[in-house]
Amino acid sequence: MKKDALILGGGIAGLWCAWELARLGLESTIVETAAFPGGRAARLCCKATDECRRCGACLLEDVLHKVVWSDRITMLLHSDLLQVQGESGDFHATVSQRPARIVSDRCNDCGACEATCPVPGALVRSPWDRGLAIDEQKCRWFQDASCRACQETCAQDAVNLDRTPEILELNASTIVLASGFKPSDPHDTPRFGYGRVPGVVTGLELESLLRQENWEPGPSRKIAFIQCVGSRDAKIGRNYCSRVCCGYALRLARLLRNRFPDLSTSMFYMDIQSFERDFDKRLKEIEQEVKLVRSIPSEIRKGADGSPELVYQGLDDNREFESFDLVVLSVGISPNQSSVELGNIVGASSNVDGFVGGDGEAAVTSRCGVFVAGTVQGPKSIEETVSHAIRTAGEVASCVSKISREENE
Repeated sequence: MKKDALILGGGIAGLWCAWELARLGLESTIVETAAFPGGRAARLCCKATDECRRCGACLLEDVLHKVVWSDRITMLLHSDLLQVQGESGDFHATVSQRPARIVSDRCNDCGACEATCPVPGALVRSPWDRGLAIDEQKCRWFQDASCRACQETCAQDAVNLDRTPEILELNASTIVLASGFKPSDPHDTPRFGYGRVPGVVTGLELESLLRQENWEPGPSRKIAFIQCVGSRDAKIGRNYCSRVCCGYALRLARLLRNRFPDLSTSMFYMDIQSFERDFDKRLKEIEQEVKLVRSIPSEIRKGADGSPELVYQGLDDNREFESFDLVVLSVGISPNQSSVELGNIVGASSNVDGFVGGDGEAAVTSRCGVFVAGTVQGPKSIEETVSHAIRTAGEVASCVSKISREENE
């Protein structure tokens, strides 16, 4: 059966676009390469303290519940787009769907496979129901067939590494590219010590730490946030603002202060950017809780006590040295290479910053009948991503309506 839209990506943009289309009476199929829907937003923690901080993390769970129960939306997980033929109104897509390697009906969640697996992160859990899946990009079996520890350990016979993918042929009137972004690689700015200095993490890694119930900061309870890591840097080809870093860093700092009142938080920045409502008002409140230092460290190194030490220009251009328990790099949003490859498959060109689609907030692309939604088109906050996905759904609905009129003439 031909669907109105084929949506490539099951993150928050793809989910909201599908739901809005369903609300408009249109049917869609979501193709998601991961084992679980939700994308990167599924890893984020709620940043509410005494009140909602409008981080947008809850918007994902809200829409996922709607999508799962909608009879107008089909979701294909473990799936990869291979090719697209045809044109607007009559696209033919070939999709490879990899089987679930862990059969949920047989798994009793004993944890034996997790204890046996030699590769950290090769077994992943769903953020929704804690179900297990295998990350084939990390699992040794799918790299060189050198390990079957999980299958050999499972007493329930729930793991099957030998199942083969299924090739699916899908038809759709339109295509929506909603495959998201890639976090900027902190290794691109080696002076910040990521991977070399213990205690230096990314903002996304801190989000994961805060989702753990028993996590505690270091003994001196000092945390620093470093802004514009991988953004606004012409040397690495990303001379644009990622729009979200200042907002999420300040929310995380306030959340930490709320959980640990004796914690000291500092934020090192070149200038504070925000595209959110009432941000100036909230910034005044934040200044009472977070020390704002208008200086980007020239170096982060391992101090004498083993903790991260920042070297930066202080007041009167004095060279300052300060140690912290934890240094959080506010990594930005960069183009996802897999999204660019998908763009090439569907015939959508990239924009000036390397993302897919047009500049600005355009939902259309260079190919008729192909649209973009969310951060695949450029940096956006969660709320902006949702708004853009809804706008894209409107464009898709108009296109489908036009196609239907032309077919009936």
